[in-house]
Amino acid sequence: MTKYVSRWAAMLAAVALAFTLAGCDDTPTEGDSATDGSGFVGSYSTKDTQGNDMTVTLDEEGSASGNRAGDDLTGSWKDEGSTVTITWSDGWVTKITKDGDSYSKTAFKDGQEEGSAVPAEKTK
Repeated sequence: MTKYVSRWAAMLAAVALAFTLAGCDDTPTEGDSATDGSGFVGSYSTKDTQGNDMTVTLDEEGSASGNRAGDDLTGSWKDEGSTVTITWSDGWVTKITKDGDSYSKTAFKDGQEEGSAVPAEKTK
């Protein structure tokens, strides 16, 4: 009798595990991708290290594009909580940090901060 109870208990546990795993859905939904967790997807207006106008656009796929002093920029970005780190193809790194309702931008070249933080405005 104990042998049959053990088998039934094992089968029930296996069925329960199967239902639990079947209910897990790792498919991201809109607004739930790895890069869109903090709402950084969109466009920003800011200044470069020389004080010239700069735009940055971050898409849902983790790609970044921008324009700085007439030069088109391409790169990728990663959400790091309240900061997004953008790695540009030319070696520069831009960080946009959200603090409450405002944003700031810092730039890095060869791992060293260039200039100081400047305001950034989310335009889209």
